Amino acid sequence: MIRWRLIAYYLSNMLYLLGFSQIVPIIFSIIVGESIGFILLLIFDLLIMVSLAYILRRISFLGEINIVEAYTVMVLAFIIPSFTFALPVMVYNVDFINALFEGASAITTTGLSALPPHTLTTGVHFLRSYYQWLGGIGIALLTLSFFLSPGTAAYNIYVAHLGKYKLKPLSISTIKIIVKIYIAFTLLYIFLYLVSGTPLLDAVLNSLTTISTGGFSRISSFKNGSMYMALFLMFMSAQPIAIYYFLFRGKLREILKDPQLSCFILISIIGFIAVSISVGNISSEILFQVISALSTTGYSAFDNKLLSEPAKFILSILMIIGAGFGSTGGGLKQLRIIIIFKSITANIKRLYMPKDAVIPVKIRNKVVSSSEILFSYTLLGMYLIVLIVSTYIISLYGYSIADSFFEASSALATTGLSVGISSPSLSFIPKITLIIDMWLGRVEIIPFIIVLTNLYYSTKKR
Repeated sequence: MIRWRLIAYYLSNMLYLLGFSQIVPIIFSIIVGESIGFILLLIFDLLIMVSLAYILRRISFLGEINIVEAYTVMVLAFIIPSFTFALPVMVYNVDFINALFEGASAITTTGLSALPPHTLTTGVHFLRSYYQWLGGIGIALLTLSFFLSPGTAAYNIYVAHLGKYKLKPLSISTIKIIVKIYIAFTLLYIFLYLVSGTPLLDAVLNSLTTISTGGFSRISSFKNGSMYMALFLMFMSAQPIAIYYFLFRGKLREILKDPQLSCFILISIIGFIAVSISVGNISSEILFQVISALSTTGYSAFDNKLLSEPAKFILSILMIIGAGFGSTGGGLKQLRIIIIFKSITANIKRLYMPKDAVIPVKIRNKVVSSSEILFSYTLLGMYLIVLIVSTYIISLYGYSIADSFFEASSALATTGLSVGISSPSLSFIPKITLIIDMWLGRVEIIPFIIVLTNLYYSTKKR
C-alpha cells in the first residue's frame, strides 16, 4: 500500500527545489533580453511549484520511505519537470506535444529535439541545457542532499538514482560530496571548453550538457578543437561519479581498478573498428560518434542520416549498452553488461566442469548474487521488448526499420543521436512513443513498472 501523505512530503521537497531552481533561468533570461512572456511564465512556474509544495507539506507527514515509495518520488521527479519546461516554451507558438517532448528530452538528459528552429532563442537554449544539468544529478538526489537526514529514506532514494556505488558509509555527507564533484566538474568543463576555443556561451551550454551526458548544444556538428575536447569530456562523464571522489583523494589506482572503465575502453575500441569497417573509413569523427553513442551524450560530428545501415545498427547497440553505472549516462550500463558477460562465461564453464563445481560470478573479487544476475537479464529482456515495440510503432509511419530502431534506441538510452525522425513534424503517436521511451530510459523500466503496478493495486483496493 502506497502511503501518499508520506510521498507528499518528499514530493514537496522536490517541488521546492525545482521551483527555486527556476531562479537561475529567470535571471539568465533577463540578462540576455528574453521575451517578457517567456520570463513571466518561468516566474509562474516557480510560483506554482512552490505553492503546490507548500500545500503538499501541510497535508504530509515525515517517516521512513520504502523502495516502492522512493521509486514513485523518482518517477515523478522526472515527469513533472517535463511539463514545467513546456509552459514557458509554448509562448513561442510551440504546440503542447512538441513542448512536452522537449521538456522530457531535457530533464531525462536525452537530447532529441522537436522544437522548430525559430523557437531556439538564447533563453530556450539555456533552459534546455539547465534542465539537462538538473536531470543529470537527479532532482530527487538533490532534494535528498538538502532536506533529508541520514537513514533508510536516504539509502532508498540513493539506490534509486545511483545504485549501491558507495564512496563511504552512506550518509548525507556522501551525497553532498557527489553534488560538490558535479558542480566542480561543471566549472572545470567550462574552462576546458574555453581553452579549446569554444565561445563563452557555448562553453557554458556544452558544459551543462556534457557533464549530464545530455547532448543539447547550439553546435550542430562538432569540429576541430571543440570536437576533441568534447570527445575527452564525454568519456569522462560516462564514468561513475564516484571514481572522481577517488581522483580528488589521489587514489588513481582505485580508478584504474574499476572494471567499468576497462569495459568502456574495450567496447569503444570494438565499436570504433566495427563502424569504421561498415563505412569504409577511419576518422576522428567516427571515434567521436562512437564515444557519443556509448556515453549516451548525443553530440554529433556528422549527419547520422548519411551512415550505412550496419553503422546505424552498431551505434544503436552502443547506445543500448550505455555508460557506467553511477554516472549521469543512460543505457543498460556497463556494470550490467559485465555481469551478463561473466554470467554467460560461468554458465559455459559449468558445461564441462564437474557437477559439484562452484563457479561464482565475481566482480573485483566480490561474488555477484543470483538476484543481481537475474535483475540484469530481466532488465535486458525488458529493454529489448520496449525497443522492438517502439521500433515497430515508429516504422508504421513510413520510416525504415534501421532508422526506427536507431531513434528508439536513442530515446530509450537517453542519448539524443538522431537520423532526423525526431522533429516538429513527427506524427503524434511516434512522438508520444519516444517521450515514454525517454521517461522509461531515465528512471529505468523496472522501477517504472513497479510504480504503475502498485498504483493499479492501490486503486483497485479502494
